[in-house]
Amino acid sequence: MGAQHELIDVFVWNEDITLNNTEQFRKAMAKFIQNPAEYLILNMEQVKYINSAGLGIIANSVMTARKQQKELVIAGVRDSLQEIFHIVKFASFIKIFDTEKDAINFFMENGI
Repeated sequence: MGAQHELIDVFVWNEDITLNNTEQFRKAMAKFIQNPAEYLILNMEQVKYINSAGLGIIANSVMTARKQQKELVIAGVRDSLQEIFHIVKFASFIKIFDTEKDAINFFMENGI
């Protein structure tokens, strides 16, 4: 799936999230959350655009992860996505980091 540091797993999504690949993104996120790792990082460094369905998939994934006693965070958010995430107030329920390394450091500093 992605880089793994014992209890941390990283999933890298490399393309914009549009009507053409929403279902593919939904399935990939569902599979990622079933992963045994407790701490999950969605790396979006390559994503410049996300549609509303993609936002819903991420929000739903966060809630599903929490129900399974896991934490999902987002890393590598570019300026264009940062603005969208700010408008929909994503930071109120999911942690967003500039880089994957920042997200890993957050988990390491908080008791892994």
